[in-house]
Amino acid sequence: MSPSLQGDCGPGVLQMSLSPSEPNSDSIPHESNGTVSNPLGLVADACGEAQALYQEPNAALSLLDRNADSINLLNTSGQAEPAELARNLLGQSGYVSIGRNLNKETLEYGLCTLLRDEVRTCRYKGYFRQPDMKEDRDTGPDLDPVDLGLVSMEEAYYLFPCFFERLHPINGILDPMLHTPEFVRSRSALLFTWILAISAQYDHQSGAISKRLRIHGEHLSKHVHASGAKSVEIAQGYYISLLSAAPANTLAEERSWLYTIHAFGVAAELGLDREAPTSGLSHNILGLKRPSQLAARHYQDLESSVAASGELGDQADDPAFAERLARNRERTWLRILLWERAHSAARGRVSAFPETELTRTIETWYLHPLADPNDKYTCAFILLRRHLGVLNDELKRQLRFPHTSRHWVRELFDLTLQPWCLAWLQPSDAPLTPSERISNTFLRYVYLHGRLWTLSFALHGHSGGTQEDADAIKEDCFEAAVNCCEIAVQDLQEIGEPLYCMLAPTWAMISYTAVLALRLFPLLYRGQVAREVELLALLAQVALQLERAGTTPSHRFGIAAILGQHLFMILRTRLDLVLSAAHAQAQSSQSQGSGPVDINYQGAHGLEPMNNNSNHQPESSLQSFDPFSSAFDPFLTLPLLPGEENGSTEWFTGVLWDWAGQGFGSIA
Repeated sequence: MSPSLQGDCGPGVLQMSLSPSEPNSDSIPHESNGTVSNPLGLVADACGEAQALYQEPNAALSLLDRNADSINLLNTSGQAEPAELARNLLGQSGYVSIGRNLNKETLEYGLCTLLRDEVRTCRYKGYFRQPDMKEDRDTGPDLDPVDLGLVSMEEAYYLFPCFFERLHPINGILDPMLHTPEFVRSRSALLFTWILAISAQYDHQSGAISKRLRIHGEHLSKHVHASGAKSVEIAQGYYISLLSAAPANTLAEERSWLYTIHAFGVAAELGLDREAPTSGLSHNILGLKRPSQLAARHYQDLESSVAASGELGDQADDPAFAERLARNRERTWLRILLWERAHSAARGRVSAFPETELTRTIETWYLHPLADPNDKYTCAFILLRRHLGVLNDELKRQLRFPHTSRHWVRELFDLTLQPWCLAWLQPSDAPLTPSERISNTFLRYVYLHGRLWTLSFALHGHSGGTQEDADAIKEDCFEAAVNCCEIAVQDLQEIGEPLYCMLAPTWAMISYTAVLALRLFPLLYRGQVAREVELLALLAQVALQLERAGTTPSHRFGIAAILGQHLFMILRTRLDLVLSAAHAQAQSSQSQGSGPVDINYQGAHGLEPMNNNSNHQPESSLQSFDPFSSAFDPFLTLPLLPGEENGSTEWFTGVLWDWAGQGFGSIA
């Protein structure tokens, strides 16, 4: 909207109207970029528009004096002082107060300040300046691994297909039709390096370049975080590196949570959570048709993509290419959102699912003509996270009331998620392509781990119910944990290496299921040695499969291997306690005929097995050892094997807390 002066409202009345060339305000379409509800975004757009029109102070008044058709706004001849102008403007006969409580002198002073000729200094005038996309890109010969001689383009051409064959069915954040080696290299050294580094880790022939690419990727992760560079590809690079990269030497050196928050912030700042505008024009504070910062950035992004896409040939001028870029932004946001939701849930911070226009129509997002086959699983994950968030709120509410069924938590979960399972989860024996089989298996793991996490959350938050209810939840937790372990062993034996590319949280959750089963056993089956030995045998297979998954190929050492090795140490310690206590029980029974020894409470505290001279352990001591109320953790913080005095078991505890959250933190 632009101002025009019209005299048909009587002398001395200033009227603002739409110019004939502008449409009526009623016809202005609703902005899809959501700037109105974005405080800083709205200010930034208005500042950009004002700076584009900025002239010398009071230039508009001089134009009025030269305009023969203009009305006499001041009812006076000649120039007047700003204070007089302000009084006359606010004192016109047609002046209608907007109903504020400030006195007229205060308003006159504000208007007088605007009318003064003095130039007011605006420090950091470029604060809201629209950034140059090139400035936000992490590219250049000092960052590019090819220019630095770390890898050749021939090797890149070999590793990119490996990535899309092995890792893409699981992380699903890229588009094989868009993310070619040339395209990615021109957009982000971080993403380019991590695609190559992660692919080399899983390729048997690429051990020689795997380490140097990983080291360069870690350097770039720190550099990009410090430099403040922002792009869609940077968010994608952090996502890929965080979910599949080799772990740091110690938990204290891990930067996964820092980079997760940074990647989520980059995605939000780029507006990936909002629909990419179909038109670059928007009507803002000053009423002009100008690109909003979000729209301008989107089209600048498109232009730079076209310029960098020489290998796409005629597709650079195809509208489908712009649509593919838009879906790339949407896919990135959805996957980053899933990662953030999973990380928050792992720490017991389950808030309402952040709905946007994109997530509200997620059921059909994968049906787009340009959709990647893995987009279907992205939709399934989003819907699963939404259901889990709603279920968590319902569970909190239901925990306050009595229930007729002892297994009401399990029944509530299964009933709530049954429609989702029927719609998105394929049976394990369904005819699927190799890629679909991997994606479906990974989806099943996330569902099973979400189910176990929900049950453990109920047990963690169960305080006002009966002991029978608590025992039922423990039973359901134990059965769910054992079931997860059995399925993991079966799949890893049957499918094998293609599953070794699963993401870090999945490996942590598999180890979590093993430890949770181990911790629940004495609460349900105290003293049943044969049954516990069978459980230890199953969990030993879990540990072996984890270690194998993390050390294949031989030049790779992933988080699964670390978790498997620590789990194996825990199981050996537990088996030693079980066998020692069983031996002591047999000797005690033969010599004194004493009662059975509780092998689960003895030794677990680092105590010697009971003998004939032992007094019966006080009841209060037995009750105090409840893994779900005690902060003491005999399995994860007490037993240190020779050579492990550096506290590596604490590292394991920290990892499980980092990934598994309240369900584990309450027993650790």
